[in-house]
Amino acid sequence: MANRIKGITVEIGGDTTNLLKALKNVDSSIKSTQTQLRDVNKLLKLDPGNTELLAQKHRLLGDAVGQTKQRLERVAVS
Repeated sequence: MANRIKGITVEIGGDTTNLLKALKNVDSSIKSTQTQLRDVNKLLKLDPGNTELLAQKHRLLGDAVGQTKQRLERVAVS
């Protein structure tokens, strides 16, 4: 039998401080949005027909998508 390479580990040294700083801001806004969504969902369990809460949830979900897109773009650029 031929010898097989079972795994290769490549380590590339790089400075990731700029990436971490950029992601820190986005991550904090994502966390805030998640907290707000959790609160809205709790309120919707008490009053599922509240249209204002449904509109707020819809807006927060849109914000979450935008923030996730922004995070992915910052990772791709770095």
